[in-house]
Amino acid sequence: MEAPIVMIMKDLLKPEKVVETHISYVFLTEDKVYKVKKNVNFGFLDFSRLKLRKQYCLMEKELNGRFCEGIYGEVMKVARKEKSFELTEYENTQNTMEYVVTMKRIPERSFLSYRVKEGIISVDDMSKTGRHIAGLFAGITTDETAAEENGGASVVRFNCEENFSQTESFAGRFIDKLFYEFIKKETLQFLEKHQDVFASRVKEGFVVNGHGDLRAEHVFFDGGKVGLIDCIEFNKRFRYNDVVSEAAFICMELDELGRTDLSDALAEGFFEKYSDENSIKLFNFYKCYRAFVRAKVTCFLLAQKGEEWEGFADTKKSVDKLIDLAAAYALNMETPKTLMFYGYMGCGKSKNAKVFADKFAAANFNTDVERKLICGLQPTDSRKIAMETGIYTHEKSLDVYEHLGRKAAEKAKTGRMTILDGTFSDPAFVQAAEKSTQFYKKIRFTADDSVILERFKERAQKTAVTDGREEIYFQHKDKFVDAGADLSVETTGSVEDNARHVMEFLINEK
Repeated sequence: MEAPIVMIMKDLLKPEKVVETHISYVFLTEDKVYKVKKNVNFGFLDFSRLKLRKQYCLMEKELNGRFCEGIYGEVMKVARKEKSFELTEYENTQNTMEYVVTMKRIPERSFLSYRVKEGIISVDDMSKTGRHIAGLFAGITTDETAAEENGGASVVRFNCEENFSQTESFAGRFIDKLFYEFIKKETLQFLEKHQDVFASRVKEGFVVNGHGDLRAEHVFFDGGKVGLIDCIEFNKRFRYNDVVSEAAFICMELDELGRTDLSDALAEGFFEKYSDENSIKLFNFYKCYRAFVRAKVTCFLLAQKGEEWEGFADTKKSVDKLIDLAAAYALNMETPKTLMFYGYMGCGKSKNAKVFADKFAAANFNTDVERKLICGLQPTDSRKIAMETGIYTHEKSLDVYEHLGRKAAEKAKTGRMTILDGTFSDPAFVQAAEKSTQFYKKIRFTADDSVILERFKERAQKTAVTDGREEIYFQHKDKFVDAGADLSVETTGSVEDNARHVMEFLINEK
């Protein structure tokens, strides 16, 4: 049965759409949005009294007005008028049923979430967005005492420890136990090791009375400007954040959506403003924190609904993805890692590199693709020529591997783990890449000759990036010099299982 306020608002507004969240009802008309806060108390949020709901409606308008111009309208109230109801000014002396936040309705196509989903936003656009967002936070004046009290080092530690205590019962149930223990260990060690960094952030002005829920659905474009809506008004501990934590949230969400390119572009734009060493050092810490918080909240939902819920399986997949991301950020928390995925042509390294990169939000650079781009070709342009001729000369290969090393170094600037995918069949190729990056671990992928030859036959029937083929395979194999594997992976099994196996190895080695 609908709540009385919903029926009343529907009668007053004739809305096109009504959206219910766990804390509010949202009514959308053609050009306006009306938000009513629910009578709820979750501990961290208390809307249980009408007086509090009025207070938080006024705060929502005031706080969000810092991030967007002309979007939030006046706070109103639903008042009794004899035997009916009306929307009127909140100061009106009529009996009040509820308070209402009013907003201008922003077209769906103006939101970042829509543009990412539809693929209509570029890397350059995201870099500009990062700069705009950094500018918005830089313009906030925050009292140092309030920042220390609500977002200082002790609060950051408390929030992290609270996350782990609240999710301990989910480890081995909804959250992979190995990943849970690793994320917890790396987080607490990082907090301990860098106490001085966290302690300095308030004094240096990086902890601000910010947004607290900076997601793609809360970022919109208005001409050449970027605006933010729906900041957290109900809890200072969630709203006072290091500016890096704010950027980390939206970048983590873009990683979750599989758009690490857009995530890195936004980060690059943001760090043009916040370019100090400590801001960059904290980035993966806060991405890990944000991913884990999202996983925690989703676990609460799973526990509430139970396995019989029709949405259980899909929601559990969301938890798995968020925990994969948190584990990857934890692995790279101290320093971004470069991984070598290598082996004979046809061994399956590139397929494994792609799946691992997708699962754990790594950048992935493939020698076949980069070589052809450097030579002015499309990746699928075929160049089936003799070994070490044309675009495959030894000198050109050295250029390609050196180029890959530079790519990894560039990605490290925004904390991104990187896979360099190639044969690395000559020690000189390894050395070329290592001019700019150092390999954390070298993962060799293997398969029997019979399997590799069968793969070549299958490739011959379709368009492929690689020019590897049966005619040159044994010549390639004879000249191959092993780079010295830290782990060897046989590739005839599940690629997803291989990705998990590699990550487990990296965690255990850490």
